[in-house]
Amino acid sequence: MNWTTLVKIGLVGTNRSKISEEMVKEFQAMGIEEEDPARLVLKAAATMSMMRKAGIQPASFGGDLPIVATKDPSNICGKRAIQYLNMILKRNDLTILSEFLVVLKKNNKSLPPEALPIILEKAAKTPKIWQTLNPVLGERGRWLMAQNSDWARLAYTPTLDDWENGTTKERVAYLYHQRSVDPAAARTLLAATWPQENSSTRKKLLSALDIGLSEIDDPFLSSNLTLKQKGLQEKAAHLLSLIPTSSFNKRMFARLKKLIHLKKSGKQSHLEIKLPKGVDDIMINDGIKASAQLYRSGNKASQLAQMINRLPLSYWYDLTGLKASELLPLFIKNEYAYLLVNAVSDAAAHHKNEEWSRLILQQWLLNSDEKLWQDFAPLPLISIVNSTTYNQLTLSGFKHIKFLPAEHTPLDFLLQQGKHTWEADLSLMFFDRLKIWLKSSEATHWGDWHIRKILSVAGLQTPPELYPKISRDWPEHLPVWGGWERDVMGSLTTLELRYKIEKALS
Repeated sequence: MNWTTLVKIGLVGTNRSKISEEMVKEFQAMGIEEEDPARLVLKAAATMSMMRKAGIQPASFGGDLPIVATKDPSNICGKRAIQYLNMILKRNDLTILSEFLVVLKKNNKSLPPEALPIILEKAAKTPKIWQTLNPVLGERGRWLMAQNSDWARLAYTPTLDDWENGTTKERVAYLYHQRSVDPAAARTLLAATWPQENSSTRKKLLSALDIGLSEIDDPFLSSNLTLKQKGLQEKAAHLLSLIPTSSFNKRMFARLKKLIHLKKSGKQSHLEIKLPKGVDDIMINDGIKASAQLYRSGNKASQLAQMINRLPLSYWYDLTGLKASELLPLFIKNEYAYLLVNAVSDAAAHHKNEEWSRLILQQWLLNSDEKLWQDFAPLPLISIVNSTTYNQLTLSGFKHIKFLPAEHTPLDFLLQQGKHTWEADLSLMFFDRLKIWLKSSEATHWGDWHIRKILSVAGLQTPPELYPKISRDWPEHLPVWGGWERDVMGSLTTLELRYKIEKALS
């Protein structure tokens, strides 16, 4: 009998929840018999409560014992590192746990055997943990993983049987696997069963084509543009837009070529833009909505935006003969600047174009006070630029301020982003500026919640070897320290733990 079910019946009441015949038989087997349903439930609850405290007799094992694991020659980390690992596991700090596993791998060390079940259990629930655990699992860990079906799934390779007889989830997993191994064979397999799949299954299976996309997927995906099944047409158009030379992108380019022209007057250039006259059936099949209103624009301008915000940015050179650094200033000066900048930003995020992301973020960083950038969404582009570019952009933001960034400014967004490792120059700049500000007459012990959030990011992103330097010279003698001690020390405690982990494992 399930305890949760019994509690639910007790809460709802026996007059509103019927006790099944199967439950009555289970109670009888436990020696509990009553005519009145309410008394039956109370007796069962009392009995089961005592049984839960006492424990249950484990089921007898009738199978063959697994083959004993071979001796693992790996170099188990030392006692101090194990102490830190236990601390991390007790706090359930998955971010630090991932870092611990990465540093473990870097130093050719392995996990202590007693920690394996706990970490495998966490990995079964959190894919990020499995990504960092897999390289350091070792022979002992893989043997243990095979003994538990939940853990064994972590390294399970889908088979053709999953595709032919499995659930939709298992079939999707097989298709993802096949796309990573042989994209063309996977697409052929999908095409063969496509007519028999229902609408819901089709959308889930089509998502697997994200992997290994190429020109040879064009015909199959294009055949789905005319289907009116909800969401399927949009997904097909999305995937086609990610194939640089797809027929879909060529149609979008051909449309823009009729609407956008580069005009030169001496050394000056500008873009001459015409709006579409409407949408035809082919445009509708390509996902261009006639009544959409994007980027504060009317219907026709929004139709233009829909041609821009999914087109690979390499097409702009073919359209204008200008590089990204030459073209972006023309967008900013154009009468449709708001539409152009936001549509091209979405295209940069969609195609993960690092060059355009960097250039757009630079303009935003320098001109964020201008009306053009008031509704700009930087976060998708920040995650695209590489770590070096991120650090350069963020460090440059400190040149124009006295102490620390104001809330909702570009520098605030950049520092709170939390996906890029801070280099030494950026880390020291932030902490030094914070120390200087705390010692100044402008510091307050309250507010500045965005700085407190940045501190939590700084503890995780600062290089741990900087801890000895950063931990010194805080104004603990000043009254303002009382309002900041908890946040500063929280950041430093995280940084210190990461520093000690590095030392213990190296």
